[in-house]
Amino acid sequence: MGMRFHKIWVQQCRATRRIKRHFGVESALDYLLGEKLVNFAAAAERRPELARELPRFQAAVWNVFNPYELAGYLTMLPPSRRSQLRQLLYVHGSSRSRRSG
Repeated sequence: MGMRFHKIWVQQCRATRRIKRHFGVESALDYLLGEKLVNFAAAAERRPELARELPRFQAAVWNVFNPYELAGYLTMLPPSRRSQLRQLLYVHGSSRSRRSG
């Protein structure tokens, strides 16, 4: 195919920075996490060349958003979607959600 797969996510991260500036953090998170990262990860399950790029894409997300933006976004999602994105971003659940005692 000859396509450079890193260009896909690099361009998406660049677009996300513009979205973040013009439309806000939530819109940018919806675009990059809710749409692009999830779709890329799903395609990576079927395509080895995308699977090789997935870790770089995941790391790039952490350069676009700070941990507070990511954590805030994850808390707003339904549990199944939250779990999926936590796995993709290597984020563990909050210890506050555990019962003490």
